[in-house]
Amino acid sequence: MNRRINSLFASRARRPAPGYAVGVMWDGRIVHASGYGMADLEFRAPITPATGFHVASLSKQFTAFAVLLLAADGKLSLDDRVRRYVPEMPACGARITLRHLLHHTSGLRDQSPLLKLAGWRPMDERTEGDVLDLVQRQRRLNFQPGEDFAYCNTGYTLLAIIVRRVSDSPLRVFAEKRIFKPLGMTATRFRDDHTELVSGRAKAYKREARPFQFWVPNFDLAGSTGLHTTVGDLLRWARNLLHPWVGGADVVQALLSPGRLNDERSVAYGAGVEIGFHLGLPTVKHSGWDLGYEAHLAVYPTQRFAVAILGNLSPLQPWLKARRVAELCLAGRFPERPVATIKLPKAELSRKTGVYRHPRNGMVLWVTPSRGGLQISSGRALGAGSGVVLKALDSSTFRADDKTTTVVFDDTGLTMRAAIGVEQRFERAVRWVPRKAALKAYAATYLCPELDAHLTFSVAKSGLAAAQRKSLPRAVSPACKDTFTDDKATYAFTRGRGGKVEGVTLSFERVHHLRFNRL
Repeated sequence: MNRRINSLFASRARRPAPGYAVGVMWDGRIVHASGYGMADLEFRAPITPATGFHVASLSKQFTAFAVLLLAADGKLSLDDRVRRYVPEMPACGARITLRHLLHHTSGLRDQSPLLKLAGWRPMDERTEGDVLDLVQRQRRLNFQPGEDFAYCNTGYTLLAIIVRRVSDSPLRVFAEKRIFKPLGMTATRFRDDHTELVSGRAKAYKREARPFQFWVPNFDLAGSTGLHTTVGDLLRWARNLLHPWVGGADVVQALLSPGRLNDERSVAYGAGVEIGFHLGLPTVKHSGWDLGYEAHLAVYPTQRFAVAILGNLSPLQPWLKARRVAELCLAGRFPERPVATIKLPKAELSRKTGVYRHPRNGMVLWVTPSRGGLQISSGRALGAGSGVVLKALDSSTFRADDKTTTVVFDDTGLTMRAAIGVEQRFERAVRWVPRKAALKAYAATYLCPELDAHLTFSVAKSGLAAAQRKSLPRAVSPACKDTFTDDKATYAFTRGRGGKVEGVTLSFERVHHLRFNRL
């Protein structure tokens, strides 16, 4: 088995490049632990099983566990309003509870795209106070609490604040005392000071014009991110999920229980963990990504099996590697077989291409031809690799290249079923192609009161272009009437009296209907 696992990562071991640490646990025993690639390219330090990594959103399950421990202690209730502990919450968030934050059903807008829109660069230092400032400025939620699911880092930053205010200890200290030390996770900590030195840590890299470049998350944040750990420590944590000791069975069960919406629909997300299936086997998993660091932990409860993969280059996609490791180790145990993809006639694929719009949040998706199948993207996909590739399973059902998302087409639209959250419906829209002269109506500068940020549209040779502080202008493509897209966002312009354009709202995956007013 070890030889077959090694073969999956052999390309990283053959040359000086960033790579992975990989750990596998079965029946409570670590059966494979190895490093592939370099932790530090400058000093040629190799990755080993003891190498520490920033694991980004894998942090969330530990933050959630801390909150659940406080609930078990009787210090708080999951149905408490967040405002009880964070009076800085704006009026629009008055009904949000801790349970909403845990399950990403609060409707709060996500901190990361908001900071980008406000002009922050990826490696700018960011603190808890910066996020609280964003929260206080929010004037509208993505949706009413409990009405929908939208992954939200903001909620987990608030949970870390709540842990500190309830326990009188920073999350870092609370987690060390109540989680990491009892489990023997001696290499794990919440790193809430980005200047802190950490021995044996992997550095993160990206590959763009030059072979490799540093990519450093300068975050003084704990809760949504900030955890530093090793594959061995993550497997110790996985053992506690399979055989609860720290926290006990009730707390672990609360962590693994899916959330519910107001209409009683189940959300494929527990408290900081994704709840799902892999070829019929139940899974508890989560991924993380922050500026070159990538992480994945997958636990298969019925098989008493877990795999942890940590990487230091984007994109390495450890979640896909983890699936392959599980399929090697658990061969013959999966109730379902992989469904083979098929090729559909070009005419049938063509009928599915076009523009689709979400009826509630206004987001637009483009479906375009790609490599014998389709690709789907938030902006108009102009070439291979610019969208998510879809391969047909039958005449109406397609699987994305992440192996976990399916898209089902029908006569009026498409339904997207992702690994987490709830399914989302997009209706087919009428494609709109305005004349270039008509684009002048949108050319202006717009101000977002929530962010005190400007967005400027101008007419260029290629069409309409958008620009904001600290970023280069980017082309936006007309999608449907008064609506444009780029590779991330949907821009829906609104008109006032006399038909003059008076504003624009932005919709991202995690930020809906963010208003900018024309100056």
